[in-house]
Amino acid sequence: MNHWASTVRTWPGLVVPAIVGICVLSLVPQAWAGEQGDEIVLPELDPAYAPLAEENRSLLAARLVAAFERDYSILQANDEGRVLSDGMTIYHVRRELQACIDMWRATGGAEYLDRATSLVLSAIAQARENLRPLIWHDQARGQWPCFYLDAVAEETGGHSQLCDFQGSTGFLMVARALRELDLPESRQIADFVERDIVEKWLYYIPSIDREHLTGPQSCEYLPAVLNSGRDVREHFACICLDLAAMGHDEYPYGDWAKLLIDLYLAPRYEPNQPAPCQDRISERVPDDWGLPVVADSNGTTCLSILDPDPDSPTGVLDTSHANRTAWLAARAYGEGFTDESVINGLANTLRYRIWAPEKGPLYFNNYVDGSDCELDGLEPGRGGNLWFGWHRLAAYSADIEELFLSIAYDLTNGGPNLPEGAQNKAMLEAPPCFEAWAVRLLSDAQTRTFP
Repeated sequence: MNHWASTVRTWPGLVVPAIVGICVLSLVPQAWAGEQGDEIVLPELDPAYAPLAEENRSLLAARLVAAFERDYSILQANDEGRVLSDGMTIYHVRRELQACIDMWRATGGAEYLDRATSLVLSAIAQARENLRPLIWHDQARGQWPCFYLDAVAEETGGHSQLCDFQGSTGFLMVARALRELDLPESRQIADFVERDIVEKWLYYIPSIDREHLTGPQSCEYLPAVLNSGRDVREHFACICLDLAAMGHDEYPYGDWAKLLIDLYLAPRYEPNQPAPCQDRISERVPDDWGLPVVADSNGTTCLSILDPDPDSPTGVLDTSHANRTAWLAARAYGEGFTDESVINGLANTLRYRIWAPEKGPLYFNNYVDGSDCELDGLEPGRGGNLWFGWHRLAAYSADIEELFLSIAYDLTNGGPNLPEGAQNKAMLEAPPCFEAWAVRLLSDAQTRTFP
């Protein structure tokens, strides 16, 4: 089977093969010198066939595994001596854990799970050695393990809900993998997340107690204990899905996951339509609930993602932060909490709004509506990051699978078809995440979806 795309997308002055034809620009594999100065020669593909052709798939998988080891070693060298109780460190560690678990699921290699487990257990140990008071309006709410973020030191004592939850989603990826092997570290990690992260924030507000959060009105109280940001709540939904799947029943995790999925992933056809969870949180529905439905000029339906920040230049989320929405959508679909309309709508957003091949073969706009203005100092096309959420849509769409295989293959050659300065190759976590996911895509179908 030949995996070159047969269809084309026509743009002004340009005809671009729909997905995989982009690889022709980097067809010849090359040796790559990493930051350590050691030349690593990667396995070559058969030049008689297209890079993604069936005849090259086993060779491509071997090349991607070798490239992962190369790029992961660069990441590790850069991170030597890092403090794992630092909030921004644990914020980024989540992606490293994702890459390791993807490699374990794709290859079965114990070394990848061992790396991830060691990293999580070290982070937990360092956080427990870094006990700090949690502060609510100048009132101490106990001493808790802390992934310290200086930006919130005055407000909370340095505890950050976003960093805690983002790190915990990575921890639970590892815990679920360990649980499949019936290893005791699984419970150790999950208990830390529940007792030292989740419960820390559930009881942050003095007026909310266990009865509120376990009683029949628990969904009414949950939004009060979560920061209002979509990102925090999407992470928490994933945490709830994992804890429920692992048998934790101290709290109604399944109900909470369903609430947040309904709230943030529901297609929103009209600005004033009632939210699907109106009956459960009547007083706490955020303005940015749901995914606005947008008809594209080619007749397809895309889903947008609102950004209520008054300083937002577009009113919609940037592509990078919207990874969390795509990640949750892929999880929710895989576990039966949402339907194909959400997956297909987000896939169209990626195809027709974010990906912009008329600007370059692997060019991705900074914002989910196709806007491409500056993003926190990043020039156009430099913040269209795809490796920690959007990439999961490849499990459900053949053409998007080919896109992400193409990105990963391009990165084995140094990323010549990605814009200079694009974080899809410039951030050190990006290449290992792309490469690990591509190895999963090339392995058997059971390894392609969540967990």
